[in-house]
Amino acid sequence: MDPRHQRGPYQFQWTINSKTIVEEIEEDEPALRPPEYKLVPLNELGVHIDTDAEIDILALAIHMNPPNEVNTNHGKSLIQEIYLIDPGLKLLRLTMWNRFVHDECREISDLILAKPIILGTRIKVSSYNGLSLSSRPTSVFIVEPLLSSSVALHTWAAQNDKLLEEIIGNSFGSASSSSTDPIIKVSEIAEKLISASAMARSTYLVRGKFRMVDFHQSFHYVSCENCNKATGYDLGENFICYSCKNAAIARARCRVYLDVYDDTTSTPVVIFGSLAEKILGCTAVDLIDRTDEEHLPYIENIANNIENNEWIIVLGAQMNESGRLRQNKLTVLSVNNVPGTAE
Repeated sequence: MDPRHQRGPYQFQWTINSKTIVEEIEEDEPALRPPEYKLVPLNELGVHIDTDAEIDILALAIHMNPPNEVNTNHGKSLIQEIYLIDPGLKLLRLTMWNRFVHDECREISDLILAKPIILGTRIKVSSYNGLSLSSRPTSVFIVEPLLSSSVALHTWAAQNDKLLEEIIGNSFGSASSSSTDPIIKVSEIAEKLISASAMARSTYLVRGKFRMVDFHQSFHYVSCENCNKATGYDLGENFICYSCKNAAIARARCRVYLDVYDDTTSTPVVIFGSLAEKILGCTAVDLIDRTDEEHLPYIENIANNIENNEWIIVLGAQMNESGRLRQNKLTVLSVNNVPGTAE
């Protein structure tokens, strides 16, 4: 480990990601007692304002501001603000300080569009700028904790996703695009991204075609059939998803990297799921079923066909905390075939 991030005497760290398979080995061992949390709903935190109480919370993270350096009595500090909500629909700001900005905030930033669940312990409740929350040096944050209350919160979030998107749009600016948005040239997107603020989400409407550049890319990944998150399990395997916590079967989900171009320039994009299959004109299973000898000619034929179609395309951009385009690619959010072009 980087010495700056060592906790106690530990010199090494073991990183487990979404593709790591973790399975229980059934042995005669005493059961570990799970930790207990005294979770306080966000709309009941008022009684703890400016007290020494150390509060545990469980909420959805729905928006983040970029990191910011502030002056304190002890010198300069780095902070980052995360906005939380729970079924009580109380929207609160959580200010993360210093080391949490470098570690936990980066993890949350990568998942923010999916509205991840955050467990925070030993949180401070403050009256600064109204009711707000703040990390303490002793706080602990867990992203997507394995708790029964997390499952209930995931269910609520899925059932109220439209409401949550409205709250995000009203509070922080909507990222949605409508048919009244002006169509711009692909070359204009780069200019607009230069002025985009950190953590901003934006959409662009263009008219253009798709071009395949990489014929040897993997056109699918293995995912949870419920939440579409990648998994390390094999196709057809039954498993409990680490992301949505539901029983699932590992399925192939289409993912393709293409270029979008018009008469000005081109830009790289990524497309997922049924939208990718619509543009390619085949399914993920079709691509998997081709033998090695059949595969390249099949892909070349697809590449030739997709350039016959012209589309009205909605492209989504997500900036990271440094104000750069996440993964250096735009995401295709929707397409409509331009009348009169080949299908």
